[in-house]
Amino acid sequence: SLIIRLGLSILFATAAVSKLRNRRDFYAAMLAYQLLPPRWAISLADILPWAEALIVAGLILDINAALPAAASLLLIYALAMAVNLGRGRRDLDCGCGGAPQPLSIWLVIRNLVLAGGALAASFWPVVTPAWKPVDVLIVIGAVSVLTLIYISSHRFLANRRGSDRN
Repeated sequence: SLIIRLGLSILFATAAVSKLRNRRDFYAAMLAYQLLPPRWAISLADILPWAEALIVAGLILDINAALPAAASLLLIYALAMAVNLGRGRRDLDCGCGGAPQPLSIWLVIRNLVLAGGALAASFWPVVTPAWKPVDVLIVIGAVSVLTLIYISSHRFLANRRGSDRN
């Protein structure tokens, strides 16, 4: 549970920071989804990075509602992407943060897997045994590996889309 909490904390923190740094790009992505009236989409774009930041705080502080909140937000993102994929709108930027990434079924699946992990972790208590140095190394190593897998999948999906056009 601790490893999943920390991994999701990194994911949501980087997403929130990216959305706050690149507000115009995030506004454009929210408007492009065409799921809400423009005023609502812009208002939601102002709120989402702060909601992600609150989730990060909750995950780090081990607040019970943080994992279900993270899962819910990931499911909402997956649903928004799936609706637009269903409309045939694959050229939209996902709005995930970072380098622009067109929508794909793989992004939906990735969010569903992350949401499933968050929900599963919500049923596992964070056990705080007497920490040994090896325990700290295992947690750091596992979070690092999960972070690298996420970054690699993000890059792979972004590059895959470019190679599909060739």
